[in-house]
Amino acid sequence: MGKGGNRTLFVNDKKVAEETISRTQPMVFSADETEDVGVDLATPVVETIGAEAASRFTGSIRSVKIEVR
Repeated sequence: MGKGGNRTLFVNDKKVAEETISRTQPMVFSADETEDVGVDLATPVVETIGAEAASRFTGSIRSVKIEVR
């Protein structure tokens, strides 16, 4: 638990980034956080951008696929 792992980002089925995560959340996530796509509805990832309307992505997202192995 919490040992870390690798993550890979694909855009249109093309790998655009890959990195190693040294540690991960070992067990429980906050019940009031969310997994949002296109807008951050909870704690902002980047404080200078903010959340809600300030973080809204105005482009097009056709699909999102998350795999945990």
